[in-house]
Amino acid sequence: MTTTVDWVPKAQALAADLRAKHAIHSDTVAHAIQAVPRHLFIKGHYATGQHTPVDPAQPTDELLDLAYADRGIMTHTPADDAGGFSSTSQPSIVAKMLEASCLRPGMRVLEVGAGTGWNAALISYITGAETHTVEASSLVAAEAREALARTGAQRVTVHTGDGYLGHPDSGPYDLIIVTCGIAGISPAWLEQLSPNGTILAPIAHGGLHPLIRITTTGDGHLGQLVASADFMTATGPLYSGATPPPATRGRHFATPDPAAARTGAVPADLDPRGSYVDLWMHLAVRQAGTTCAGATDTSDYTGCTVVDGDTAVFVQPSGLHLTPGPATELLADQVQQHVSEWDHNGRPELTAWQCSLVPAGDTDHPLLTPAHWRLATSSNPEPERM
Repeated sequence: MTTTVDWVPKAQALAADLRAKHAIHSDTVAHAIQAVPRHLFIKGHYATGQHTPVDPAQPTDELLDLAYADRGIMTHTPADDAGGFSSTSQPSIVAKMLEASCLRPGMRVLEVGAGTGWNAALISYITGAETHTVEASSLVAAEAREALARTGAQRVTVHTGDGYLGHPDSGPYDLIIVTCGIAGISPAWLEQLSPNGTILAPIAHGGLHPLIRITTTGDGHLGQLVASADFMTATGPLYSGATPPPATRGRHFATPDPAAARTGAVPADLDPRGSYVDLWMHLAVRQAGTTCAGATDTSDYTGCTVVDGDTAVFVQPSGLHLTPGPATELLADQVQQHVSEWDHNGRPELTAWQCSLVPAGDTDHPLLTPAHWRLATSSNPEPERM
């Protein structure tokens, strides 16, 4: 490594913070977060639209504070030569993925979406084995190679290419892990797995990209929700190949009328990082149009939203908040019924949901997308209503 700055205490503090947030559960992941210097993977970052170049080999206190905070860092936008958005993901999300990956020494891993290279370096640190990562942007891939060289991560190979295709030349893989939001998995990945291999991917569902673990069974391909998350979307057919493309965050609707709010329609004791997301995933299965949206002139309602055309119902612990319009009351009735169902049934957690993976998308770039959602504990699972 090319820096002698004492960054280790900051990395240790970050690991402790992630433990407190329950993003880290194991010593294995904690040791990796503490050992792989995140700041060496940052050559520049964006804030309020402005790019700030940095020298990772000679980090300032400001860079170290940024690198070892639990926040994502935007490293590229479509305005620069990378041709699209790229970032180093929020450490709590990275830690959740590492824990959900169940990494073991010797595992062969393919990562789709190299970004800065930090995640691949963490994977290789844990497995001690060869790790491959695919990145669509040639500039981002080159920067990841430089960063990996700075840290001495010799077992990571960065390939420039379309993640939809995977990287068959270095397979089979025990795990394929995807670090960008996708609409479904590529059939090519299944062909590159070892017999007991798994895929861990953030797949669009309800306007977020929760982590889904995919395994192959005698009946096909089984998806299991394992953690809440959200990611920037992939480029190319991994997202645009869905028909229609999945709903995602970004829409804004008229500000609700406070007089029409249904206070008490949503349990007020919801944990924003826990039970609120559990309810969100339940609505994503039960109610078509569930997404992440907000109001035009305030951020107070941003979050779980059920949409039907230009009508929206914002779902918050404070209640259901309705946009103006004659159709909103009927939509709110439907949402309230599903909220009551979730509460009456013991508030099933996000991790209770399973799905099948079925073909979708165009014929040139087919995807396998989640469908037929059901509760894993149900003896007579009810299919998805979407």
